[in-house]
Amino acid sequence: MFYKVSNTSRLTDLETAFQAKFKYPFLYQPTPMINGLTEATLPVITKAAPNRIDYAIWGLLPADYKENWSHFQNLSNTLNISIHDFNHLNWITSSIQNQRCVVLVSGFFTSYLYSGEIYPFYVYQKDHKPFALAAIYSVLNDGFLSFSLVTSPAKKHDIKDIHNLSANLPIVIEANRYKDWLNYNVDLATFGSGKIGDIDLKAHAISKMLYNHQISNQQILEPAYYNDLPILAIG
Repeated sequence: MFYKVSNTSRLTDLETAFQAKFKYPFLYQPTPMINGLTEATLPVITKAAPNRIDYAIWGLLPADYKENWSHFQNLSNTLNISIHDFNHLNWITSSIQNQRCVVLVSGFFTSYLYSGEIYPFYVYQKDHKPFALAAIYSVLNDGFLSFSLVTSPAKKHDIKDIHNLSANLPIVIEANRYKDWLNYNVDLATFGSGKIGDIDLKAHAISKMLYNHQISNQQILEPAYYNDLPILAIG
């Protein structure tokens, strides 16, 4: 599961990269580590408003859901949804075609199991520019948006060598290609590379303090060295 992302980009850099404007620019704040387990809100661009940056709650909820976010997530965690689950969850079936969105990030985190220990890695573009992650969203009765990252078993993904806790990986999208996802008509089950556009990912091991949910500062993104770990960086 992917439940933490990073967004250290400046507001102006996001607007320039995606050629879109924030609906509520005063709400944006760069954050080195965003924890989806805490009902986090992230910048998104939806299929309904492809030139505007909105905010959405991480963790997809049914449109007519009336109870609190944490109650639903405890029963059915929807921070990520695999493309293979779309046909088995009736309440999200139409979302993959009609309610696509992209989530704006500067990086995300993954974990690597080696010799009985789990090591965190920070994944980002080589040029450190912002990019997008494919997602689907819902519009709640109160007008708020919620979303889930779409994951795919991409066998050729750039980071497959440092991600071995599950087969699924996020679909990463170059900033100027995000509308390709919003209007995509391919068979997602055959989506093999896990990315759209010319996006070159890099990753390095970071401190295990990432797993302390209370910590979110720039130092968490710095490279860490582990004596026994055979892979410390890729890209």
